[in-house]
Amino acid sequence: MKVVKPLDLPPEPVEFNGAIIPGVTIRWLIKKDDGARNFAMRYFEISKNAVIPEHKHPWEHEIFILQGKVKVTVNGDEKIVEGGSALYIEPDAPHAYENVGDQTLVMLCLIPYTKV
Repeated sequence: MKVVKPLDLPPEPVEFNGAIIPGVTIRWLIKKDDGARNFAMRYFEISKNAVIPEHKHPWEHEIFILQGKVKVTVNGDEKIVEGGSALYIEPDAPHAYENVGDQTLVMLCLIPYTKV
């Protein structure tokens, strides 16, 4: 068993195409090193106005917004999603995130280890 508080882990920068994304950090809550064979659980903090650019991959995302307001773009469709909401992003769907709220956006993001 592992019990962890997100803020007890050091934040790590998030890279995109070889460059660090300003205003975005990740904390790996549950990962392979913990014995998790199927999923990773990640804790993202995204500063006001920060953006994770559009990207896609062959695995799905399950996301829970803990705090803040995010503009999520999936396949060109934009939605504003607020804290307390869950969302699902299909495999291979181009997607991006932008913090459009007045506070740091905090979200959990779960991804499978098994690639389709």
